[in-house]
Amino acid sequence: MSLRRDKNKRKINFKVIATGVVAITLIGIVSISIGKNSGNSPFNSNIIMNISSTFENSISSGLSFFGDGFSDILNFKSNAKKVEKLEGENAKLQKQITELKGELEDTSSLEQLKKALNFVDEKYVANQVAAKVISKNDGLWYTNIVMSAGSEDGVKENSLVINGDGLVGIVTEVSSNYSKAITLLDTTSSVSFKLSRDSKSKGIITTGTGIKDEESNREKGLLQGYMLDSDYDVLPGDSVVTSGLGLYPKDIVIGEVTKVTEDKSKSLKYVVVKPNVNFKSVDNVMIIEPRNIN
Repeated sequence: MSLRRDKNKRKINFKVIATGVVAITLIGIVSISIGKNSGNSPFNSNIIMNISSTFENSISSGLSFFGDGFSDILNFKSNAKKVEKLEGENAKLQKQITELKGELEDTSSLEQLKKALNFVDEKYVANQVAAKVISKNDGLWYTNIVMSAGSEDGVKENSLVINGDGLVGIVTEVSSNYSKAITLLDTTSSVSFKLSRDSKSKGIITTGTGIKDEESNREKGLLQGYMLDSDYDVLPGDSVVTSGLGLYPKDIVIGEVTKVTEDKSKSLKYVVVKPNVNFKSVDNVMIIEPRNIN
């Protein structure tokens, strides 16, 4: 609507200008003609000047309008170029931000994997492979994962899987370029542990213990197990690490005790452990070759 009004306004001003020019010309011709014939002009010179001034103002207004319109057109083109330039610069910045995020993520992953190696004694890391988790089971928690490294990379069955937060699980299947592992949350997983503050107090993280709310605990992503001796002093808040028995080297972080239940009739002391690894999100892991326990 505004564009149509502008066009109409321009047409009207053009007509005004044209009419003014014609009128001034006619007045001049008539004045000259009368002056020649009678020697005296019946028109007051002031009137003629006023009329001329009026038309001149109209012409000036019209020209000013066209000038402003032309200026607006030039400004529009200039602003359009500025917007285009800014959009280009913004696209470049967005690309740089994306690349920077990727670099930061790679750096973060590398730091996590370096941290993971602190959990394992050097004699167990002769063959270590960094890998990405490329697939997992359906559901909220990772109970089994597929990793982007296989036998061609040196991965073997029973290899240890860790990340910067602690123990993830163990390799159960290996192909040329991929490998599969079960995590500590899998129902078939089992690992011997000890308390960080007392290496003599040992136990087993496993399922099928008969502990109350076992299924509910597993659905919440919690581990459960029992102490090898009911006399062991274990309390909520105790840090739990691998004991060094079996396939796992010692002192790899497992988690923290959140609940202790004693069954005196069976002389057993059950524990519920919150894992240190976030099994909702395991993206990068370190695979360590298994130690020879034969």
